[in-house]
Amino acid sequence: MKTPAPSLENALPEIAYGSVWLVSAGDGDPRHLSPLGAHALSTADAVIHDPGIPDEMLNLVKLPRYCEAAAPGRAIERSVKLAQDGWRVVHLVAGDAMERAIERATRFAEQKIPFSIVPSAGEPVNCEAPIGLFLIRKTLSVGPTETGTLVVLLAASGSNAEPRLAPLSFSMSGLAG
Repeated sequence: MKTPAPSLENALPEIAYGSVWLVSAGDGDPRHLSPLGAHALSTADAVIHDPGIPDEMLNLVKLPRYCEAAAPGRAIERSVKLAQDGWRVVHLVAGDAMERAIERATRFAEQKIPFSIVPSAGEPVNCEAPIGLFLIRKTLSVGPTETGTLVVLLAASGSNAEPRLAPLSFSMSGLAG
């Protein structure tokens, strides 16, 4: 007897509570969004996005999800705060997510927040899984000065960070920070 193939939605990985996925909006056309990117937008608890993302793309965010436009620096701050509170966060960026990944990954790593990258459908990736970034920062003494070293591990699956639990509630009152 033949076993039916799993549906695409059931085969896609879930966003862990307390983590951030950086999703590329590419050119803003929802047809160019990867299946994993569309899945992330429909399952995240909060979507923080660049100003100017087209409404057609934002319509993929399923209610009652929280959705907020924020400039890049503010978007990182909001994503950190929400992830620390246990939210599953998608940070939706215009253009290529890989170009913005290292700055964001460094900030999230400093807060011990798991972080993954979801490229757009046109960007080459060999599997339909988020690219997980695990960053380690260690201070080294070099002569009279101290310097920081950053080690980046790219993996096609999630990180080994300790999983967070879902928040007790998703009240909007906690979003004011």
